[in-house]
Amino acid sequence: MLLHRFCECVSAVASPPARSTRTGTGNRLTSVSPLCQPVEPKVVTGALVVEPKAGPPSSRRRLFFRCARLVLTGAVVAGAGAYVTHTFTSATSEQAYINAEMTVLRAPIEGQLRLEPVQPGAVIFRDATLFRIENPRFGNQEAMAQLNWLRELTERLHAEADEAAVRYQQQEQVYRLHEKLHEEKLISRLAFLEEETKLALAQTALSNKQSQARQAEARTREVERQVELQKETMVQMPFDGVAWTIPAKTGAQVAAHEPVLQVIDPRRIWVDAFFHEKYSPKLRPGAPVTIRALDGRETWHGHVESIRGGVGRIAYESFTAGLPGDFTRRRVAVRVVMESNNPFDASQFFGVGRSVVVSVNDHE
Repeated sequence: MLLHRFCECVSAVASPPARSTRTGTGNRLTSVSPLCQPVEPKVVTGALVVEPKAGPPSSRRRLFFRCARLVLTGAVVAGAGAYVTHTFTSATSEQAYINAEMTVLRAPIEGQLRLEPVQPGAVIFRDATLFRIENPRFGNQEAMAQLNWLRELTERLHAEADEAAVRYQQQEQVYRLHEKLHEEKLISRLAFLEEETKLALAQTALSNKQSQARQAEARTREVERQVELQKETMVQMPFDGVAWTIPAKTGAQVAAHEPVLQVIDPRRIWVDAFFHEKYSPKLRPGAPVTIRALDGRETWHGHVESIRGGVGRIAYESFTAGLPGDFTRRRVAVRVVMESNNPFDASQFFGVGRSVVVSVNDHE
């Protein structure tokens, strides 16, 4: 028995990598060591007891696991601290949209629509022709009657002005004759003053008739231009932008003031974000914010432009992106102006209608 245990100790100290195999079958205990001769196993009556063999502890392994535990503990503490700091010093929107101001281009007159090759999402430059409207069957009786009356008035005023010019010329000749007679003392001064007054009145009448004729002529040209516009008109792009939607179709008959196109001005795009009312103390105009797309690929910066409370209880303006209904109760609407370049291009409608996440950091 002593020899058997001595062989086990020598085997464990001299050769640590060597494996010592113990097998227990029933109530038998067998131990085999490569440095000792095999010993006949003894039969031990009673319960089988297997003694675990304790090897020497490794200091390097203990140091490694100790460092790993310290690193993991530090990472957990740092993460918890960062989370608590972020929770208490920042505010994140519960819902946010990229919004834009829509400009609706309407038909100025009724008639047949002729659209230019404009596609939604394509860039349209300023003063580019968007559509034409033709109304060859124009028959506005009131406009035509007004035009005819103005033409007659203009002709009559021109005739009266010509008549006044003739009277003025005759009166001027009479005045010169009376002036010579007055110089020769052949007529009294009173008669001379009467002729001078008649000449002044003739000159005033001529000026009035000529002015009335010019005004009537200008009004006639304006009505003629309006009549021509009622027959055919053209609408141009008011600024550089992109077409959002084109509800009308080319060749269709449109009524006056009917919407034809909706365009977006890329200079007037913002973000409408909705925060819970508990974040109101952290929201202030001019505060810097971070805007992030839902997929997290694009991130850009901006600042708070305005803050509107009572959303859901007070009528709220609506532009392009659909705003939620009951969700907006007990929320604060914040308008954010984007400072960085918009990551979305014209083919993506500058991101209008997309959902984003807006974060306000209280430390910034």
